[in-house]
Amino acid sequence: MQYKLLIGLFLFTISCTEPEKKESEFFDNIENKAPEYKSIEDKIVRHIESSLRIPRTEKYTYTVYKSNLNGDDSLDYVITVNRLEFALQEAIVSENVAKRAEMGYMGNYNYYFYMDGLSKDISTAIAVPSSPYAELEVTFQTIKTEAYNDFTIDFRIRNSKFRRFYTIINNIPRQTFEAKIFDGLGESSVEAYAIELVPGSFSLAKDILVYKANIENVTINSVNDVYSIQPKITSTGKLDRRWYFSDPKNKYFTEN
Repeated sequence: MQYKLLIGLFLFTISCTEPEKKESEFFDNIENKAPEYKSIEDKIVRHIESSLRIPRTEKYTYTVYKSNLNGDDSLDYVITVNRLEFALQEAIVSENVAKRAEMGYMGNYNYYFYMDGLSKDISTAIAVPSSPYAELEVTFQTIKTEAYNDFTIDFRIRNSKFRRFYTIINNIPRQTFEAKIFDGLGESSVEAYAIELVPGSFSLAKDILVYKANIENVTINSVNDVYSIQPKITSTGKLDRRWYFSDPKNKYFTEN
């Protein structure tokens, strides 16, 4: 399908061209005189708006998720930001609303930040190219170690859903894996996958099992329904691929 090819090429390009950030560039480093904040929430809001250059007139949403992500016994933060209004305004300015709407307003309108719970330093904005009608979904799980959590981010591109896996290394989120959850929702050619974590084969990090799955039939009454529907997915038990974690490279690999 043409859209599936476009999505695949877009994600491949993003993953291959995203620059590696140095730790010194990654955090909101505080120098001699640190600005005063009324609260952690005040610091988060001011950092979001400054980093993304969000004007006071723009309506956007943010969500804060908390968990221990680096083993220092403090709660760390994953902060997601959604700029749907900005995406719609950009489409109007581009004078190409119909085409952008057809592609689900795909672009850099969903972001996340990482805040270290101990130092309260906040990272630069990390874009997750996706459809802004669907906000990012964050989940915490013990994956690389039982001592603390890693996290996943689910995102939508039109009628497809993907999941990215992240671990914190030297206080920086590193993507270790990406899986397709479903594609072609509402179409006859829909495909789906179920994800399972099991004890690791070659390291303490868990293996990721990707199974072919069945997905319930859904009715899409309006074009934007596709972004909010959470269809039930049931594993068929047929293994599609098993992924193994490489400690030296901090990524998942599979057999050919």
